[in-house]
Order: sequence, then C-alpha cells, then structure tokens
Amino acid sequence: MSPVLHISSDMNRNVVIHILESNELHAKTKFGQNFLCNEEIIKRIIEVSGVGPDSVCLEIGPGIGALTEPLSDLCSKLTAVEIDKELFSYLEKSLGDKVALYLSDYLKLKKDDYVEEPFDHILSNIPYYVMTGIMKKLMVDCGNAERMTFMVEDEAIARIICEPSTKQYGPLAVLVGVYGSAKREFTVPSDCFYPMPHTTSAVITLSRIDRGFEISDDFCSFVEAAFSKRRKTLSNSLSAYLSTVSVKMPLKEALKTIGLEENIRAEVLKPLDFVELYKLLLI
Repeated sequence: MSPVLHISSDMNRNVVIHILESNELHAKTKFGQNFLCNEEIIKRIIEVSGVGPDSVCLEIGPGIGALTEPLSDLCSKLTAVEIDKELFSYLEKSLGDKVALYLSDYLKLKKDDYVEEPFDHILSNIPYYVMTGIMKKLMVDCGNAERMTFMVEDEAIARIICEPSTKQYGPLAVLVGVYGSAKREFTVPSDCFYPMPHTTSAVITLSRIDRGFEISDDFCSFVEAAFSKRRKTLSNSLSAYLSTVSVKMPLKEALKTIGLEENIRAEVLKPLDFVELYKLLLI
C-alpha cells in the first residue's frame, strides 16, 4: 500500500481570483485556459500521479501554478512548459529557481530543447483542441516515462480508452494502447475551475508497459495512415503511405504472417497488431 502523501495546496477560488486580479492576469480563450481552484482535486491529482521525492517531472501548461507549486516541493526535479508569456512571467516571479521554466508552445519544442534528462512522470491539464497533438508528442519524446497523468474533457476519454471495432477507436487509442495501460481516475466538476468551463473534466493516468518498442514519429504516421480511410480496407488506406517508403515485404504477406485477413480494416486491429505489422514492413 502506498504511503499517504502530505501535499500542501492553498489554491482555492478566492486565491485564484486574487492572483489574477493582483497580477493583471486573465484566462485566455485562445489557449483554453480555466484555472484549477479546488485544493482536494489538486491533492488527488498528485496522489494518483505517483510522483514522489525521487521523481523527475514534466508539466505541460502550468497556468498559475496550482499543481506546479506543490509538485516542486514534492519531486526531485520539475520542468514546466507554458505557452502564455504573461503567465510565464508570473511563474518566474512566484516560483523562482524551484522549476525549470520554458516559454513555448509545447508542440513546437524539439525534444533536445527541453529534455535534459529522462522524465519519469508527466502531468498536464490539456485543452481539448490540442489533446491529441500533445499526447502524441509526449509518447514520442517521453515514451519511457513511468506514468502520465492528464486532465481532459470527460467526453474525450472515449477516444483515449476504447476497444477495437468501436466508433471512437482510432490513432490516439492505438498509441495509448502501445504505450501501456490507461485508467479513468475521477471526475472533476466544472465548478473546480475559474472561470467555469461549460464541460465536465476527468483525470486519467497512463502507466507504461515495457514492450521493447519505442513510439516514433514514423510509427505515428503509419498508424494515422492506416485510419485515413476508415471505411476502406487497411491495404487501401495504407497504399499511398507505403508507396513513399521502403518496405521489407508486401503488406498482404505481412498481414498473413501475423494471422490477419487481407481485407481487414484498421479499426479491427489491436494496438500491438500495429506494432507487429510496422516491424514486419518497416524495421
């Protein structure tokens, strides 16, 4: 049984409003900003994340530091990437040298620009409009992380945790399944944020399983191409993509090798089927 963590957090609604007003800050719609303002939710997020004194952590979108402040006191090293220059300036003043801060759109950062040593824990409150891009990049850049903890729109979880042959099953679910196991932890009501969003959020955790395979940009492109024509066969969907790369064997032969029908569609394949197919064709 894991020890109970004593996490200090004073980020309630009144504190958030005071921070914003006294620093002339405001939530920007273009960045999907809603600031977490519930102390118990903050504690629960950090507890399910599994972060401890030896953890090397990365936080995407720290905002005004609701998670950042307690994380910086708990873990060994914390890196945070913030897209908003005004919030970045506030964090620089409030956190000092406790956190390695980067001012950038995370999706535009190159791995070597921010990964000084491997992260073992990732945390992020991800706006829906960049959810897929950020999760994909994290699994490519930080695929050896022990656990990733995300707060996302509750409705979006159906695209992250789903089974083959379902309407929601697609590239993101495949990548998550290759990375490891996913678990929906708990719901976060809209009144836990300021300003209140129009949707309910939820916290999920992804726990890495060592499969001896690293998710790469090329593998992501392969999976995305496989789903490019959902109503067509896998062979049809992949034809254009495979014509641009050097393959080791015909797709028909590769499918037969792993026991799959020639006319199968991408939505039927399990995540590890994509890995085996990719290895046969391209590695």
